[in-house]
Amino acid sequence: MNRGIRAFLWGLCVVTASVQVANAEQRLQVLNWGDYIDPDVISEFEAEHNATVDYVTYDNVDEFSTKLFNPENKFDVIFPASRVIQRLSEAKLIRTLDVSRLPDYDGLRDDVMSMYLEQDGKEGLHGVPYMWGTTGIGENTAALRKAGIPDDKLHSWAMLFDAGLRKKAASCGIALLNERDELFAGALIYLGHSINTTDKDEINQAGELLKETLADVKYLHTTQYRPDLHDHKVCLVVGYSGDILAETDGDADLDYIIPDEGASLWVDVMSIPTNSENPDLAYEFIRHMMQSRIAARNSNYLAYPTAMETALPYVDKEVLETPVVYPDVEVLNKLEAMKPLDKKTNSRMHRLWVRAMCTGRTWCSVPMTSFF
Repeated sequence: MNRGIRAFLWGLCVVTASVQVANAEQRLQVLNWGDYIDPDVISEFEAEHNATVDYVTYDNVDEFSTKLFNPENKFDVIFPASRVIQRLSEAKLIRTLDVSRLPDYDGLRDDVMSMYLEQDGKEGLHGVPYMWGTTGIGENTAALRKAGIPDDKLHSWAMLFDAGLRKKAASCGIALLNERDELFAGALIYLGHSINTTDKDEINQAGELLKETLADVKYLHTTQYRPDLHDHKVCLVVGYSGDILAETDGDADLDYIIPDEGASLWVDVMSIPTNSENPDLAYEFIRHMMQSRIAARNSNYLAYPTAMETALPYVDKEVLETPVVYPDVEVLNKLEAMKPLDKKTNSRMHRLWVRAMCTGRTWCSVPMTSFF
């Protein structure tokens, strides 16, 4: 074979190999809450970028920690709660984001961004708000009335934290979200304290109240309260707004309420871990999620409010006009956003949580320490 033909064939091989590499399927590792994106949105991203999204889910903050810190896992995009972002950034576990690579960044809601930036690290941006919402009460109004709860308490944390009312509610079943900070927030609000208090006595008071309360509940679980409320197996639950609304739809006896005393407000964000093996595709995924119509579709699918102001014209009217999904100013003024906990407060709160979970039980399952 002469030198010219060899050169030609070599060049052809190089070009062919380059095309194959360029067209090779990419993989994106995502860690997110379960059922927290419209599946069609993921499918469209995969088709557009010739990629496969490995979607790994978690149900609570402890499970998020376990999966994130597993050395065998290398996620490209994670969806943590905003209150843990500062701890993640301080530990160098997530990247500082390049806003110039996020063309829809200016389309985020000013109020949501303001709340979020109070929780981010001191240097740079480490997350982009995705959804926000409240943690409140799901109730079977008819069953609670039958159990003896007066009408003027059907919108109050007292159903859970007043001993007399709680005993009545327990007769038709109480189930709680298995999240330490969300339940502490409810107790602190009922007691008249800030959910972000660092006062030792106030936190101890809330811890004692939780210990008394948990003795009367059927169980704590991150998801089981949803079908059980839907099937009328329990009458009082504490959980996330969108999750409960999905179960109350079409049932006149069921409702989601933001208690009169107030509730916690949370923001979930999108971040890129430091050990991401495909950060370029991670940016593309976040860009995809921030597009107005995509953000609106996720809001419609989840019944959670999107953080994208530019998406609101495309959100279904039924969702947009539901006050507990998109609260008005009066309700917003009763909400308080969770802020990062300092290590001392976190340790004290967790000791009280372990005590509340384990007192009076033959066994209990709860991590003895918490990174967050």
